[in-house]
Amino acid sequence: MKYDIDFFQKNGYLLLKNFFLKEDIKNILLDAKTVFLKQFFEKGYLHNTLKIEDISESVYNDCLYRLFEDDIECLSNCGKQAQHLISLHALSIDQKIIDVLNNIGLKFPSISTRPVLFFNHPKLAKKKVFHTVEAHQDWRSMQGSLNAIVIWIPLIDINKDLGALEILPGSHLDGLRTNRIDYGFGMVKLTKEEEEKLISVEVKTGDILVFSSFLIHQSGNNISANPRWSCHFRYNDLDDTSFIKRKFAHAYIYKPKEELITKDFPTKQDILEIYSNEK
Repeated sequence: MKYDIDFFQKNGYLLLKNFFLKEDIKNILLDAKTVFLKQFFEKGYLHNTLKIEDISESVYNDCLYRLFEDDIECLSNCGKQAQHLISLHALSIDQKIIDVLNNIGLKFPSISTRPVLFFNHPKLAKKKVFHTVEAHQDWRSMQGSLNAIVIWIPLIDINKDLGALEILPGSHLDGLRTNRIDYGFGMVKLTKEEEEKLISVEVKTGDILVFSSFLIHQSGNNISANPRWSCHFRYNDLDDTSFIKRKFAHAYIYKPKEELITKDFPTKQDILEIYSNEK
């Protein structure tokens, strides 16, 4: 499939409607919600005989908000596990996405960092930046190839009430506008004129938004009762000359904790129970 490359070059983004089957995207959302559901059962919020498809959205959200209030560490850990879903990672390397990257100029695409899955709402955050990120550029945290691409994918239909993403068309052509990182985001100060030029991008399940890592964008305000579920993927181009000269600079740090998170766990008996034939 061919895309409007001239539009992308000028505006820094492409909105591709009905790019994925809705069912495939809904399956990722279902996987993500199931991670939290297992803790709802563990906490006794819901009876563990319930199936996720039988739980209304309002009941599920009430449990999600309750978990935030009761045990933010547990909520955070659920969020971290959702980033590692096999279905999410599989989507990030789907051939259709690779074809888009090739079509808009990435000759040797590579994954910049792990996929990110968001579930944003003011009731799930202690700071505004954790649910509504003001104007920023993704390249500042990536620091990869100059033609690096971000692919932002809604896991539900997202309109203005849910905080649809807001973008500033053509802002990628201004280059790097930030030298400050705030909770992982390269923040940008917009002029009043730029604020008036922001476009709200409402999207449906199955749509994807493809944009330059230099495109200035921000979260809309989620004034609904529901979380905004979305995911995004970041890609570099290993064929970019500047990236090669900078020795394939990599800005992300991954390392395990040195201490045991759960004291005195596991015991030998814990391991024996896993490998016992008596189950």
